[in-house]
Amino acid sequence: MGGDTEDINDYGDGIRCRSVLASGQRFEIQTRSDPCDPAAPAPNHDCYYARPATATVHDRSLLGRHTATVRGLWKHVQPIFLLPGAAMSVFGALLAAEFSVGPAIGHVLAVSLAVYVAHLKDGYVDYYVRGEDETNPLSPRALRLAIGLATAGATACIGFLWLRAAAELVAVVLTVPLVVLGHLHAPSLDTGPVTGTADYPLGIVLAMLGGYAAQTGTVSAAVIAVCLALFPLLVGTNVLLDIVDYRHDRRLSKRTIPVALGPSRARFVAIGFIFASVGLLGVAIALGALSQRVAVAGIVPACAGTWCLTGRYSADRAVRVLIGATYAFAGVLFLAIQPDFFI
Repeated sequence: MGGDTEDINDYGDGIRCRSVLASGQRFEIQTRSDPCDPAAPAPNHDCYYARPATATVHDRSLLGRHTATVRGLWKHVQPIFLLPGAAMSVFGALLAAEFSVGPAIGHVLAVSLAVYVAHLKDGYVDYYVRGEDETNPLSPRALRLAIGLATAGATACIGFLWLRAAAELVAVVLTVPLVVLGHLHAPSLDTGPVTGTADYPLGIVLAMLGGYAAQTGTVSAAVIAVCLALFPLLVGTNVLLDIVDYRHDRRLSKRTIPVALGPSRARFVAIGFIFASVGLLGVAIALGALSQRVAVAGIVPACAGTWCLTGRYSADRAVRVLIGATYAFAGVLFLAIQPDFFI
């Protein structure tokens, strides 16, 4: 190409990008030495992704590189997914009879960094391995470094919990799986209908259990009952969220529940999980794990499930309703368990 320029960037892991300036616009053509299409006949072929390199081409100035890196790191924070995990850690801590700031902060940081690891891995896999995302401001090397640092930070926080006292071993045992889930989310867990739907809800309830254990050194029957009631509600919300992404996931051959069963059947699966939440809450009350005044909290998922079952709604709207219902359910549960908290 006359007048065009080309640079080669080797990012490691078999990823090499040719940065080409053509007709005044820069593109990156990414090649991999390992297969990106499992159905491809050749076991060792090159995969090519050509896209405008506005997000991946690196500014030659030092300030520009650092600014792009900071923006890329912040992009992977995704507060809408990170903050619920941190909030459930605090939720669990506040359920304890006595609250200590140090363990609470240590556990919140460990949970947040574990979720951040999942976001970084997801960004790496979706852009550099699967070619799903259109942009990623960070190079593979920068993503690997960030994953390593976030993992080290989470490990340090877990070590802090362990060193505080021998009783914190329970909190450690409940928090380590969060880091493992973060590393396995992509490309392993997010491709299966069960693991892809249940991994985030599992992380949320583990965060709550760990937050409580960081305060008390143990877990109570009441806290376990709350987690069992919350888990299916979160799973149902995830199924509806996957219905929203049905076309995208089907095109990428992701085996979510809507892709495996179809959107209509998946909708009833989601509603079943919502009512399972009400049923488990009733069982916990009947067994004495929770007091009878907690029964009022069951009204929230019961109403949300009934609305989903009888109303004409889009999956996107149902997701928003269920997210709000989940927060309301957790709030009413908390006030029912800790009625004197604000006194």
